[in-house]
Amino acid sequence: MLIALKQSGYEFVTFEEWCKNKRNGKIVILRHDVDLKARNSLVIAKIEADFGISASFYFRVVPQSNRPEIIKSIANLGHEIGYHYEDMSICKGNLELSISHFKKQLEYFRQYYPVQTICMHGSPVSKYDNRDLWQKYNYRDFNIIGEPYFDFLQSNDVIYFTDTARRWNGVKFNIRDKSMDNDGEIEFNKKLLVLLT
Repeated sequence: MLIALKQSGYEFVTFEEWCKNKRNGKIVILRHDVDLKARNSLVIAKIEADFGISASFYFRVVPQSNRPEIIKSIANLGHEIGYHYEDMSICKGNLELSISHFKKQLEYFRQYYPVQTICMHGSPVSKYDNRDLWQKYNYRDFNIIGEPYFDFLQSNDVIYFTDTARRWNGVKFNIRDKSMDNDGEIEFNKKLLVLLT
């Protein structure tokens, strides 16, 4: 798929790069949410680096994802590192505890990379939506320049592919990981292609 996209003239940029310079043209943002198997993400990161592709990797605080040696290795390959936040779920909806937890974890991940973008974890078994943290607070106050669910997935100019629910066509099983028009129909006349794995 990566080879086909490159041969079709798509340019790969990280989410951070896109936030800093919203270019036009055939753009792909390749986003990886590192949920449980960090070592697999390192394998993918090496393959992408070999193709000259930089991607965005979002790490959770759970031990299966939060592997410092892997985070450093992926950053050293030229990829972006971001925080895959789930503070509302962890803190059971308590806003004050959640923002305190968010700040602490953001600073933790900034040891390994100057994190400027974040992305919510869907937390499908939790009744709390992690994005609700931003109903009271503003992530830009923490030197964050982008959060995909607020900064481009609400646009009609985005084609968004996700393998949430372990399938590419799992829209009806997907609880929170949706774009504005994520109804299963694909229109390839849009400006920005986002791939989430």
